[in-house]
Amino acid sequence: MKTILIVDDDAEIRKLEKIILDKEGFAVIEAEDGASALEIAKAKMPDLIISDVMMENINGFMLFEFLRDDPKTEKIPMILVTGKAQTAGAWNLDPNIGYLQKPVAPHDLLAAVKKRIAE
Repeated sequence: MKTILIVDDDAEIRKLEKIILDKEGFAVIEAEDGASALEIAKAKMPDLIISDVMMENINGFMLFEFLRDDPKTEKIPMILVTGKAQTAGAWNLDPNIGYLQKPVAPHDLLAAVKKRIAE
């Protein structure tokens, strides 16, 4: 079973994404901000991280950079979720990262997840 870490400061969004991913058989862990996500990622080594971009303390882009700077976590694929379409286009990142625009439709979330990790 693949494990996915959901990072979002909005508990309702985390809950919705968790329900969608649970139904597809993924194990889901949650973090409410980038700082706790960084700790959880290092401890649990999830197969994928889905992170909001706009968060306090460590935002989604910073989280991506911190994970890439650590040899232990540098290969964990990520999906960044943003409400601002131009934010995604401003970053020319590696193929291990994907973007989704809020609000995220369930089928878009699942398609992005399946593209980044094999079940």
